[in-house]
Amino acid sequence: MLITKTDYLEYTFCRKNLWLRKHKPELFVDVEFSDFEKKIIEDGNLAEAACRLLYPEGVLVESHHGQAVIDTKKVMEEKKTIFQATFQEDVFYLRADILCFNVELGGWELWEVKATNEVKRKVPHHHVNDLAFQKIVIEACGVKVVKTGVIHLNREYRKNGKVVNCELFIESDLTGEVTAAEEQVKGEMMQMKECLTLPEEKGCACVYEGRSNHCSTFAYSNPEVPEYSVHNFNRIGMSKKKLIDWVDRGELALTDIHNPEDLNAAQKLQYESYVLGKAIIDYGAIKEALGGLVFPLQFFDYEGYSSAIPMFDGFGAYEQIPFQYSLHIMGADGEIEHREFLITEPEGDLTLPLIERMKLDLDPNGTVISWYSSYEKQRNDKLAELHPEHASFLKEINDKMFDLMTIFSDGYYVDPAFKGSASIKKVLPVLVPELNYSVMNISKGDQASERWEKLILASTSASDKEKIKRDLLDYCALDTWAMVEIYRVLKGL
Repeated sequence: MLITKTDYLEYTFCRKNLWLRKHKPELFVDVEFSDFEKKIIEDGNLAEAACRLLYPEGVLVESHHGQAVIDTKKVMEEKKTIFQATFQEDVFYLRADILCFNVELGGWELWEVKATNEVKRKVPHHHVNDLAFQKIVIEACGVKVVKTGVIHLNREYRKNGKVVNCELFIESDLTGEVTAAEEQVKGEMMQMKECLTLPEEKGCACVYEGRSNHCSTFAYSNPEVPEYSVHNFNRIGMSKKKLIDWVDRGELALTDIHNPEDLNAAQKLQYESYVLGKAIIDYGAIKEALGGLVFPLQFFDYEGYSSAIPMFDGFGAYEQIPFQYSLHIMGADGEIEHREFLITEPEGDLTLPLIERMKLDLDPNGTVISWYSSYEKQRNDKLAELHPEHASFLKEINDKMFDLMTIFSDGYYVDPAFKGSASIKKVLPVLVPELNYSVMNISKGDQASERWEKLILASTSASDKEKIKRDLLDYCALDTWAMVEIYRVLKGL
């Protein structure tokens, strides 16, 4: 059984999850990558391919396993830069992104390519420990490593014409940090090797983490934890001492906890609504919040696209590009009008037509309503940066924006069915059960981003383009129509 650097990183996140992946792979057969996860993998591959262009003399080791180890040694004899240099020592196996010889220091530089805008130092994406694992294995094979670092994306870079790879990437020398981390990582490697030979342990360490940080096999390893548990308490990840205490006491359901008086305000509302089995509603606060809105009410939503390698001028790595919007307009008489815009053939100044259409569709005198408004505001700030001639209009829109999500995130309306979330995907089925994202061909934002990328490809057929266009418009329209209906329910209170 080989242990890779990916295995090591997973071990530091949840050792039980790694044990199951090695010994009970059938548990992962039906676990498919989401569109978002697939996009992350694709972005990583694209970043690595682009980074290789910085080393035109580099040699790619295309073989695998034992043959790759042999091929790596042959290339190293010529002191050439190597991509995917392969090493195996005992059960530890790795393929290094970039290995290049430093004549002055008389040894090899080890570089890891990361499709991120910065060096990450937290589990499970701990770049320093990742490099330490690789350095330990490579040096155990008799190779002298004199320098270690990460080549990552430059957050300040903006595309202007052809992508300039030497400006897109930044080298971060982490040699000192990696050396300092080696002793700890060696210990973890030995523990991991032993762990994988032991019988299956009960539970997993994720039981001490909030719901969003649970491993993919959490339910299997912790069947005693209810679907809605203390792990769902609002921002429980910021109150780890509370969570650890509850778990150690076996207080897993919300009604089990011995100290509800210690909950913060949001958690206490969540707890009380669960105990009562019904919503807790602050009618006065909702009335005051909605009473300040000015007609026409304009329910507005962007969909955005981002990529590791910037595709369009003016944008950098992972900068969100608003490629469509939906707008439902409610007049003082309650009448509804729908408007929408979708970029289908990006050319020239990508976002200028979108702004020009917004100026026709939006009334700066009325309130613009969104869900998690900081997203829309940030997109408008970026558009203002690209088009300063329209900055005053975009600022006026931001100034008139109201975040409908705050009704739920600020605790004015708390329902046990929300399970501590203020996401529209959690709120909508409770307040407006007849509206359903699951029946849509596109049901999530990451799917919309992936489909738009396909829409703008020249290789996509005309019939596929038309279907994707319809699906994107339907999905975005549901986002704003959902806000209309949620608003109506709130007003009806």
